[in-house]
Amino acid sequence: AAEWIAHCLSRFDLDSAETAITTSPLPPPLHDAFSSILRNLHSYKPFLPQSCLPGYVYCSDIDVEEVDSFSDAEEGDRRSSTSPSTVEPVSRLPNLEKKRMSYTVSNLVGTHGHVEDTGMYIEQFEGYITAVVDAVRTHKGVVGVVVGDHVHASFNAVKRCAGHAKSSVEAMVAVRDALVCQCIGVVSGVSSGDAHCGPLGSRELMTFCAIGKTVVAASAMERF
Repeated sequence: AAEWIAHCLSRFDLDSAETAITTSPLPPPLHDAFSSILRNLHSYKPFLPQSCLPGYVYCSDIDVEEVDSFSDAEEGDRRSSTSPSTVEPVSRLPNLEKKRMSYTVSNLVGTHGHVEDTGMYIEQFEGYITAVVDAVRTHKGVVGVVVGDHVHASFNAVKRCAGHAKSSVEAMVAVRDALVCQCIGVVSGVSSGDAHCGPLGSRELMTFCAIGKTVVAASAMERF
């Protein structure tokens, strides 16, 4: 039990670790030590990019669209291999994987007039971020990056999400509904399609990225 708890903690799988600590017959000193580690890790979790945390694959997340996407990619590779003039496709480059996914970009509306009122802006911003994160996670998406009041999220990129197109739209609708009662306006762009996903960067800075027309389309839709 102790080895399993240590393994879960090392992978930042805090939910499994907490369950094991609660249900396993551990000696009191070991129980207290693991509980202390768990509390500390929980305090760090909000500061970690969600793409660094372990993703869970559920039986329901066997997506027909995903299977079709891989079939299309394999067919494309076969066609490319017959042409002597083709350039090496991006999907074969290290760290990148071609996936069929959905991407969302959300943005606060009508808050520029409140920037000088720091207290009101912070309160609205906190409510907005909470609504987006809760909605995205509930619909099995992953919040990727927050730039100002723009929040980017992906579905079926970092971890599997069956019906990612529907889930991404439902997540953004849930964000809108959650913020209506708080009198906070939000606009969102949603796009589904193929993208190349994986860790990109340098030795000094590495992050999970999704690149392609799907991401560009979501950003463009958010501006209209």
